[in-house]
Amino acid sequence: MAEAAEASPWLAVIGKSLAYLCLEKARERDAKKFEDVLTKVDFLQALGVPEREAAAAAGTSIESVRVLRHHHGRKKSNGKKARKKSRR
Repeated sequence: MAEAAEASPWLAVIGKSLAYLCLEKARERDAKKFEDVLTKVDFLQALGVPEREAAAAAGTSIESVRVLRHHHGRKKSNGKKARKKSRR
């Protein structure tokens, strides 16, 4: 039982390290796809890394990621496609 308690913190470290290595390998394969910080964070979150730690691995803060997500959502809704006005 004591061995499991000692190994538990190391499993988190190993998992974070593997997620970071996966991100670096993905960047090697397709550098243009992973230029944006938000795509890096989304990739790491898809691997199961919490948002705060994914932001740190991508080289930014959690607040910055939240602002980017907010602006990214607004860009989609404010595109050229406006609501069609109904004819009366």
